[in-house]
Amino acid sequence: MALAICCSAQSPKSITYLRLGQQLVEQRSQLPAPSEEWSDALRTLYAKAGVPSYQIVEQTVPGSSQKLVICTIAGRGDSVIVVSAGLARPKDEDAAAVAWASLAMLPLLAESLNAVSTDSTILFIAFPADNRHHTGATEYVRHLDQEQRKKIKAAVEISTIGRGRTTFEVKRAERFLADWLATAALALRLPKLWPSYEGDTVDFVDARAFRSADVPAITVSSQPTRVALSFSAVYTPDNKLVMTEYYNTYQLLCVFLLDLDRVARGASPKSTITPAPAPQQKAAGSVFTVDEVNSIIAAQVNDERSRHGSRILLWQGVAELQGMTCEMAHSNQLATGPFEGLLRMKQLSGTVVVFTGDYPSLTPEQLQGLKVGRFQKLSIATCVVPSPEAKVPTYWIAALAYE
Repeated sequence: MALAICCSAQSPKSITYLRLGQQLVEQRSQLPAPSEEWSDALRTLYAKAGVPSYQIVEQTVPGSSQKLVICTIAGRGDSVIVVSAGLARPKDEDAAAVAWASLAMLPLLAESLNAVSTDSTILFIAFPADNRHHTGATEYVRHLDQEQRKKIKAAVEISTIGRGRTTFEVKRAERFLADWLATAALALRLPKLWPSYEGDTVDFVDARAFRSADVPAITVSSQPTRVALSFSAVYTPDNKLVMTEYYNTYQLLCVFLLDLDRVARGASPKSTITPAPAPQQKAAGSVFTVDEVNSIIAAQVNDERSRHGSRILLWQGVAELQGMTCEMAHSNQLATGPFEGLLRMKQLSGTVVVFTGDYPSLTPEQLQGLKVGRFQKLSIATCVVPSPEAKVPTYWIAALAYE
């Protein structure tokens, strides 16, 4: 472990926190034995993190056999940041590993932030669950008076992180929280963040509970590997923990929370960090992977929609889209007709844009058609065609935006 110094959105200030090594983080995120209660295992992790026992309290929750566990990192002022995760243990072993890793993030963050002085008090709360829904968050919020609610700068829910690239879910009024998260990712030179998959958001109940009490809330999650189902527009998420992605999310949350600590509730980033040119920053003439191209196009579409005041489109896989895009590339004919037929076949109302070139970027005219406010979902497929002259490849892209 070592002190990490990261550039902040509030240049020339910097952010300092105790960064734990990836090997230690991996050890702490290991799934407990089936016989061990998660609340007990969580308290053990807090002890390993050096958090004194008096900073940890348990509270009973009506209707639940579990108690919620609260760890308090006291700040200098009276503002509060709440960071939460769930105590529910899924039956599936892979899903349980991801759920535990999300819960284990609380003591990891507590150890890193307990080593620095903050203005805000940070409450790390593990909420119990009834079946698959957290009951503790609603009960906790219900007992907060109006003054206590106003002091909470933000509620940050951690759910199913580490399966892939970090994602987030916010409502339009809380867009400033997504901006701070994106600023932290930029400072750490992490990939651009995506909105969470719509199928995951039904379980983001902690953020929903705080939001109902007029507390700004954001859920930090991850984009799972997609296992497409034949003849379907949906996919089955592959709930496997990817340690490099988990460690990236750990660092991201450290910087994000310290950024929030420095600013007033509701404040947006006042400047944009422009990182120094790095090898991974690609320009024209570079070679991109399919995932990189899809990320570039998704970010371009959602950035344009945000500027237009439209909601961010949620990623939704369409099983046939990849094959159709490669067929378009192999036929060397750029056409929207087959994709419009796909939308009609699936009885979806939407629009299609197609692109081909040696650098992935949609035109302003194409983006204009994707800004329609009623659209909610986005699906993108890319086919990379190598150049016979060993130059940069040609990218064939299809993007669907629909209700």
